[in-house]
Amino acid sequence: MANALPRRTLLARALLATGTAFAAPAVARAQSTLPYGTIRILIGYPSSGGSDSLVHVIAGALQTELSRTVSVEYKPGPSGSAAGAVLKNSAPDGKTIAFMPSATMVAKLIKPGFPFDPLTDLLPLTLAGTYPTTFAVSPRIGVANFAEYVQWLKAGDATRARFGTTTPNSFTQFFGTLLGGEIGVPLEAVPYNGARPLLADLEQGRIPAGTGGITSFLVPQRGGRLRILLSSAAKRSAAAPDVPTVSELGFPKLQQTNWYAFFAPPGMSAALVAAWTAELRAVLESGDVSEQLRQLGLAVETSTPAEMAARLASDFREWKAVLDSLGMKPIN
Repeated sequence: MANALPRRTLLARALLATGTAFAAPAVARAQSTLPYGTIRILIGYPSSGGSDSLVHVIAGALQTELSRTVSVEYKPGPSGSAAGAVLKNSAPDGKTIAFMPSATMVAKLIKPGFPFDPLTDLLPLTLAGTYPTTFAVSPRIGVANFAEYVQWLKAGDATRARFGTTTPNSFTQFFGTLLGGEIGVPLEAVPYNGARPLLADLEQGRIPAGTGGITSFLVPQRGGRLRILLSSAAKRSAAAPDVPTVSELGFPKLQQTNWYAFFAPPGMSAALVAAWTAELRAVLESGDVSEQLRQLGLAVETSTPAEMAARLASDFREWKAVLDSLGMKPIN
């Protein structure tokens, strides 16, 4: 990742992207436009998961850069949706933003009564980065690679075919289901409310396997709490070079990419959108922050608000097509 661009340059680009211009004193530094007082960053999952680890790196850097208190607020709920529900009803005063993964957005197409529309109820600020889905096993089952897992699976009864998922009703869950189809053993998804309880059950052997983003599983693997057997990435992660990809193992149809992005409440002014986008991009692209995030499994990539909105709309069309191919008719 290249070094961060000067803040004046980033802010100028953000202003051009939103079609807004300001006098020179107002564009000197993005943080001069942002409100004083405590800044809240919402996440939709409990503490000790991938979202939590990533956002604390970013929040710490933001707090230093802004000279303001930056608070991470947990809004755990089904598929991480509670953060979006809170954000859409928050004041658009620049004091509240959310850090959310694509896995949460997909649930809008599946769950009746989903509490917000990602295309209309949230205002994109910037993409933060991309990451693959992974399939991991408990160290208690004694397998070292995916071939050994398949052998272990087929040698036992149906209870071995369970896998936990950190984000139910998303492609994180479907990844495990589709993997079962590829190996000819139907795998049964067990929903968990985020990574923390799933990690505990994997470590203790209460469930044999699980699916989650590499950002949730990478640190626990280093601590011996689980073993990642494969990832959905197109190529091996620099942070986990020993983890093979689905294509390497003969399942290219399972390749997928997920992302994290920052969002604001609808109705936020163009000036605040520009300021937040500039500040977030500068922090994310700084060498220290991008390296810390890379070590956690996130490949930093940023965008303008318009680019993020276009990506979200395009992904929704692609997600609908994938759900159709799985025989799951999207509800929205």
